Amino acid sequence: MVAEMTIDEFARETNTSARNVRAYVERGLLPSPRLVGRTGYYGSVHVERMTVIQRLQREGFSLASVRALLDARERGSGLDELMGAGGDRDARDPAVIGSVDVSSLYPATKFRRPLMHADHIRRRAPLQRLLGGTRQHILIAAPGGSGKSTLAAQLLDSRAEPAGWVSLEAADNEPSRFWTTVLIGIRTAVGNFGDGLLATLVGGGDVHRVVADLAEQIAHTEPFTIVLDDLHEIADTDIVAQLRWFLDHADPARCRLVICTRTSPPLDVSRLVLGGRLSRLDTAALSFDPTEARELLDRMGVGLDTAVVGDITVRTDGWAAGLYLAATALRNRTPVATVLASLSSPNRQIQDYFADEVLAQLTPDQVGFLEQIAILDRFNAQLCDEVSGRDDSQTLLDQLATNMFVLALDDVGYWRRLHQVFAAVLRSRSVDAAGPSQCHRRAAGWYERHHHVADAIGHFLLGGGYQDAGRLIADHYPHFINVSHHGAAVGRWLAALPDELIAGSTDLSLAAACVAGLNGERLTMEHWLNTADVLIGADVDTDRSPLNLARGCFHFGEVGRALPWARAGVAACSPADPWFPMHVASLALLCLRVDGPTAEVLGLADQVLASTHRDQQPIAVAGAWALRSVVLASNGDMPGAAHAVRQADQIRAASRIDRVPQAANTWSSTAHARRLAGELDAGLHDAECGYAIVADLEPHRDATGAVVPLLIELVFANRLLGRADEAEHYAEQARSRLSALRSPGLLPAMLAEAIGPL
Repeated sequence: MVAEMTIDEFARETNTSARNVRAYVERGLLPSPRLVGRTGYYGSVHVERMTVIQRLQREGFSLASVRALLDARERGSGLDELMGAGGDRDARDPAVIGSVDVSSLYPATKFRRPLMHADHIRRRAPLQRLLGGTRQHILIAAPGGSGKSTLAAQLLDSRAEPAGWVSLEAADNEPSRFWTTVLIGIRTAVGNFGDGLLATLVGGGDVHRVVADLAEQIAHTEPFTIVLDDLHEIADTDIVAQLRWFLDHADPARCRLVICTRTSPPLDVSRLVLGGRLSRLDTAALSFDPTEARELLDRMGVGLDTAVVGDITVRTDGWAAGLYLAATALRNRTPVATVLASLSSPNRQIQDYFADEVLAQLTPDQVGFLEQIAILDRFNAQLCDEVSGRDDSQTLLDQLATNMFVLALDDVGYWRRLHQVFAAVLRSRSVDAAGPSQCHRRAAGWYERHHHVADAIGHFLLGGGYQDAGRLIADHYPHFINVSHHGAAVGRWLAALPDELIAGSTDLSLAAACVAGLNGERLTMEHWLNTADVLIGADVDTDRSPLNLARGCFHFGEVGRALPWARAGVAACSPADPWFPMHVASLALLCLRVDGPTAEVLGLADQVLASTHRDQQPIAVAGAWALRSVVLASNGDMPGAAHAVRQADQIRAASRIDRVPQAANTWSSTAHARRLAGELDAGLHDAECGYAIVADLEPHRDATGAVVPLLIELVFANRLLGRADEAEHYAEQARSRLSALRSPGLLPAMLAEAIGPL
């Protein structure tokens, strides 16, 4: 126990000032002292509370954040509830399924809806339109600063059903990554939803089938809403096509999709609206009317005549950002006549003028600070200190807390961001200055120390720190990249690096080669493989397995040349390597193409099936069962072959790996086994399924040589079924492709009877 103390004694005991003590009491951070007459006395409770406050301040929390945390503790709330992750939701991380954890790929704030600000007004008219009548999907399309996200958040708050939120960004321009974020967003609303779907995406499965299964599973859930904010960041045509299909097939009565975008997306909007599946709100629907504008100005402490409010509303076209900027300027005592004179309807460029008016009311120190941190998508006080080179960022953020352009991303205000329009204006002010590059490099250093590798690489590249970006890519990303989540990102990073830097690094050259192989870019792949080969040189101690594995995996149909490389690569690959099953399955397939259905092929397939990493490699496992079926069928073990084919079918059905070119090889193998077993119709079906995956794949992009074996199986099946014309059609295509190969392996000799001489 601590003896009671006067305010001066308490201040000395806790190493602070009496002035701070009084301020903390006034703000509710400290309980009031026990009064005896006019003297206040402080005891053990006050010392304990002050110790906690000072510790949290040292950790970078603002006083407002400290107050929120202390209040939560007193009412028995946990941190999850305070951060908006409480309630009845499943306690598991929505980005974790089984042993697979993709939470490191995305910040938690990506899945949190915007917090409502005191200045926000309830948008009654658009909300009434969205909440009334038939339940439909919703498209909110309007320029930046129109209040799209705020309206979407108000819509969620107006309904009692579960809801999720996804903030999209340019990095999501990858179908697998995009739908992974959507699934995680749904799982924040509906706990445990889509475990299998998320596992399939993480394992490299087919995105198209996942989207189809997602629509099917939604039909059996309780109603929920999911918001996709900033869809204008998505340009990938496959994603747009998948989203268009999803809007057509996902029942809005179960899953209402709310899309916010600055541009009109190519989603057949008119047809969806006419068909009653979509409700669209455009710029006019989001514009403030004079009544709403008055309510906004009143809340911001700006009292104006009705005529002036009407004039401002007309001159800004009711644009939310323009009204906020005008109100801020008026609140900072800019003359009304000046504000009115600056408005030029319907010119949207008024944002620049108002930004200057807002910034003019801030201190030079605050403006400089904002210009430095405007490069950050989100920030906290520690990161701001790093970028700005100062140690008082928390103080400045507290000063700017009431500025509506500095937005809190969580209840305690630890993570924040700038309003996008405001940030863009701030960045444009320093476009010709030398500062941004240095700020980017400082941000990258902070992210690297805090193990946010992808963020660190991005900022190093923006800041011209190419050596550091290359170092992180080489250190943290394997040569055989998980194409579902990392391949596209690594490809973008490598494209931003100078070629001479990649050419000077074995690891970067191999990474560039594998990205090119995944994209079917043969010349580029061979260039970087040759570069890596030269860098490795004749050093016998250097691990050449990544080089050999790349050449064995991406052979573009020339299996005879690829087989020795694949053998050498697998011989040096540890079974502990997560990609071991894929490498062994690739070698087994090459052995089948070159040597036929041998005992070696069977042994390699068994190695894949015995691997501890098999659950993360559905394509490799399905391929191993398919290869096993060919060998068993060729040896006359028809029951064993039939069992292996069923296993391959089950894996393909469960993991939905259609549309992945590498998976097409599994179909050619099961078609081969069924042909040997006399199941001609079933063999034709498998060959057609596989060919549908790669039919549009140009010959020079067939990196794994999947097309020709399927064509040959189509020739066999159609000929044996008496369809001579169809057989000749496919045979001609096979001859054309094979004639272009320098070392096609066994296929011409083994299957000359099917396709005829080259």
